[in-house]
Amino acid sequence: MKGIVHSINPQRGMVAIETARHGFTIIELLLDTQIEIGDSMEWSPDTGCGSQTYINNTKGSRMQVFAQNHCVTPAQLRQQLLFLD
Repeated sequence: MKGIVHSINPQRGMVAIETARHGFTIIELLLDTQIEIGDSMEWSPDTGCGSQTYINNTKGSRMQVFAQNHCVTPAQLRQQLLFLD
């Protein structure tokens, strides 16, 4: 699966990655990792949850993340990223 980093909640370490076919994938960063909006990401399996290895193609790095959710709609993003109102 491939996608582009769409939004980040830096206080919670939550990241939304927009995919072409499956809405948004939500990951939690496990380490202080350099990731920015617009970065191109890649991972396999497509919808694996839990501890996963993701590749940041923009930065040429691999990172351990916790995949939280897949197929998230735009209406669900704020809640999924744990933004407080």
